[in-house]
Amino acid sequence: MKFFLTIYICSVVSQQCAEVPLAKHDYKRLYKTHYGCVQKGLGESYGVLFDGEVFGANAVEALELYPKFHCVKVENYQESEPTETTPPEEQTL
Repeated sequence: MKFFLTIYICSVVSQQCAEVPLAKHDYKRLYKTHYGCVQKGLGESYGVLFDGEVFGANAVEALELYPKFHCVKVENYQESEPTETTPPEEQTL
């Protein structure tokens, strides 16, 4: 069993969330434990907002951005499947 990490950036102003595209911020998506997934979710979501590469301080302030992430248990995961899948509800940042 593995856990699949998805990071979103949400805006208080627009009241919408969008998945962080891997082209903007590449991060590992599969973890062996829920603990590891949550730990990396916290760190990676912090990095998305505050490393200055994806969003600047002005964008975070103006759009009132905040991170959101979740770890979904994947029971029937096969090593040969691609790890970079995009959920159908994805929106562009």
